[in-house]
Amino acid sequence: MKKVLPFIYTIIFIIIDQIVKFICLERLKPVGSIKIIQDFFYLTYVENRGAAFGMLQGARWIFIIIALIAVIVCIFYYTRLPSTKYLGIARLSLIFIISGAIGNMIDRAFRGYVVDMFHFIFWGKEFAVFNVADILVCVGTFLLAIVIIFSEETKKDKIEKED
Repeated sequence: MKKVLPFIYTIIFIIIDQIVKFICLERLKPVGSIKIIQDFFYLTYVENRGAAFGMLQGARWIFIIIALIAVIVCIFYYTRLPSTKYLGIARLSLIFIISGAIGNMIDRAFRGYVVDMFHFIFWGKEFAVFNVADILVCVGTFLLAIVIIFSEETKKDKIEKED
């Protein structure tokens, strides 16, 4: 069961992402945008044919290939992580990254664009519109960076104590 659980979590995250996008296509696309909190948070329907912040518009297959490579690399590292409690966060971060990459890859492959909807405005400046898959990739990357930084610090501390 332990070996199946990561796969189940990944499927659940992908399903959540796709359900939210489906609801946006059905309910949000016709109206464009819904104000949730004035001048702060909106649900805004966006068809993103590029990368973050709308960069590289129209490079659909490049993004699919990059996402596929990222998924393969993450799976490779996931399968090689030792079974320690400390690396549970690393495992979770890789599950987040894999789920988010696959979620956006599904959009690009079947729709030709990624459906984005979360739209924030901070101090009068609009932030990029993003989706659940983007959140998964960003949180996963952040957590993985923390694990790497602290594991490097732990290694340095051990080396210093040995000297």
